[in-house]
Formats: sequence, structure tokens, C-alpha cells
Amino acid sequence: MNLRLVASAFLLTASLVAGDLTISFTTKGTGPMGVKLDGEETHYYSSRYQLTTNPTTRTDTLVDYQDFVTYTVLHKEKKIQKMSLDDALAVMEAMQSQPQMAEGMGAMMGAMFGGGKKKDTFKVEEKGKETVAGRTCAKWSFQIMGIDAETSNDPTLVPPVPAVSYAKMKRMQGAAMAMMGPMGKAWVKYYEELSKIKGIALKNHMKTGGMLSMDSTQEATKVVEGPIPDGTFKLPEGYKMEDMGKKLRQELANR
Repeated sequence: MNLRLVASAFLLTASLVAGDLTISFTTKGTGPMGVKLDGEETHYYSSRYQLTTNPTTRTDTLVDYQDFVTYTVLHKEKKIQKMSLDDALAVMEAMQSQPQMAEGMGAMMGAMFGGGKKKDTFKVEEKGKETVAGRTCAKWSFQIMGIDAETSNDPTLVPPVPAVSYAKMKRMQGAAMAMMGPMGKAWVKYYEELSKIKGIALKNHMKTGGMLSMDSTQEATKVVEGPIPDGTFKLPEGYKMEDMGKKLRQELANR
């Protein structure tokens, strides 16, 4: 799972009424295992979909808030990985019913992202205002266990995703994070705090420790409010569809 993309999804605050949005971002820094993240991303929001495209990694993420399904499009492999909300929650419940597996994953993720350090650290501060892409944003800083982060959100900018649908998808993402043991608790707490901040994040910086340390900054360069061209949210044709939810459920059932 791409945690940065997962992190980007949690930076939103849902609204019942808003128009389509297109936001262009630049990203600089390193991801897990020192992978270079320098490049550009475009985020598209409609009342049903959220799409993130990344030409550098050639990986797109499409979230369908009506059918409650997330698609990861791997252009290099010409493959689409599908995960439904029901399958994600079922997989998490199955893993929780196997204590040894849950404990093992928690220990592994803690080591990878530095969850063993700064166990009692919890600090959230408002840092004033900052202008990003010509828009006035509220700036916040976070220190939660091994996570150090900053986010600058425009409180007047909200995506058109229905609040009820958005909340259901958050359950899926939160369930995945909760499986990371002590580090999972830090990530969940981090996203809980983010959810209290109004508006979309137009700039964010995240730094973690551990074997899979990351240090990256993403900043918006352009915000366009208005209709998105037809076909933007259409999955590519000719790609192999892989049902990851079904696959994981079968693997767990055979253990």
C-alpha cells in the first residue's frame, strides 16, 4: 500500500455541497527505502470519484465513493488492483482473529516506520497562516510518536464528496492503519487530528524514522474549480483486473 497516497486521502474534509476540483501538485523528497518522490501529481475530485494521477511512478489511484471501491492502476504492469470496502474490513477482521499474525505485523511496521521511538510524543500546534498557490491556508504541525508532519489547509476549499460516503471509506483506510500495532495507533491518531482541520491540504510535509523512513513535501501549484472533462475517471481498457480483496480473503481462509 502506498502510504503517501493513503496519507493524501486522509487530508480531505468532506462536504455535502461543492463543485468539481482539479489540483496540481509538485512533490519533492524521498519515500520508503529512499525512493525518490520528485515529480508531479494531479488530484481530481467529483461528487462520486477521487483520482490521483502520478506520471513519475506511473501509478494512479481511483476511489469510487458510490460503490465504495478503491482501484490502484499500475500502468507499467498494465494491471488494476481492486479493493472493496467490505473486503477490506473482512480482511482486517480476519487478521485480528489471528493474534500471532496481528502481533507480527505490528512489530514489523513499528520497526519499518520507527514506531518504537517517541512513544509518548503527542503534540499538535497551529502555526499561523501561509499562502499556497495564491490561497490563504492555516498551517499546523504534528508530532505523534515517530511521525513529524506539517499541513497547510485552505478552509474555503472543500471536495464535493458526500460526507456519509467519505466516512465509510475512512473506515476502510483506518482499519488498514490500525493493524500496524503501536505505530498503527500513531497513524490513526495522526489522521484523526487531520480530520479536525477544515479544507483541503495544499501543502504537506511528512517525516518518519525506521527502516522505511520517509521525508517528503507536496505543494499545490494550481487549483481549478469547475467541471472535469468526461472520461477522466474511466479506468483504462485492456488492463488485467486483480481483485485484491477476494485474493486476500482466500489466502486468510486457507491459513
